[in-house]
Amino acid sequence: MWLSARDRELLRCTSCRFAWIAQGVARASGGTSIYESDEPIFATERDYYLDQTAVDAARDKLRWILRFVPAGGALLDVGANYGYFLQQARGSFDATGIEPSATVVAWGREHLGVNLEQGSIEADNPAYRDRFDVVTLFDVIEHLPDPRSALERCRGYLKRGGFLFITTPDAGALTARLLGTHWYYIDIVEHVSLFSTANLATLLRECGYRLVERRTIGRSYRLSYIERRLSQLARESALLRIVHLASLPLRLAGNLRVPISAGDVMGLVAARD
Repeated sequence: MWLSARDRELLRCTSCRFAWIAQGVARASGGTSIYESDEPIFATERDYYLDQTAVDAARDKLRWILRFVPAGGALLDVGANYGYFLQQARGSFDATGIEPSATVVAWGREHLGVNLEQGSIEADNPAYRDRFDVVTLFDVIEHLPDPRSALERCRGYLKRGGFLFITTPDAGALTARLLGTHWYYIDIVEHVSLFSTANLATLLRECGYRLVERRTIGRSYRLSYIERRLSQLARESALLRIVHLASLPLRLAGNLRVPISAGDVMGLVAARD
């Protein structure tokens, strides 16, 4: 066991360094996952998920995809959230998204006009098989209790020669290794599967993909989000309580956006041959 908190345990393999939450995805009081409920766990973070920074990040990801895949094909965005990436992608692709929360799906359809369906990569959809030129898993695989099955299903949804794009925290990055159990991407509730670039690349090959590119990913954040996130993290660590106290002046300029790239979010491109 690497870490224990709130009756949940984070385990880590001593050989490949993959880390996972033994209890899997957290459940709401009604038994549904924290992502399926009418108010999913991320719904309060408007300065991250419902913000211009989300639009900017979506544009960056679309430019990344277009380096490898010409416009005009079919794209599936897995874990599409409110649909900002779909909104950007629909100008270049026949873009479909799946998201577990019916409330989030309804919001995306109404406010962004995107083709968003309620669903999960954990359940097979025969209508998706061999259909897509691109499948994306943007900040999704760390939330999945069975990432191998998810990657195999994504491969089945891709056409031969199609591309899978993944972004996820990199537990093997220097920042992650230096911070250890204080690393800000360790989330005992939400992040149930934490990879390094090396062990995720190995898993992709085992699932029948050819690795095409490895890179790091950054994005812009509101200062208000940074301060609030540090406040949440400070509950678990004396060190982070000190960091949070030092960040309190950020409240004075909370609407400003700053780009951050600490080298601990990976971007992988893999092809189905």
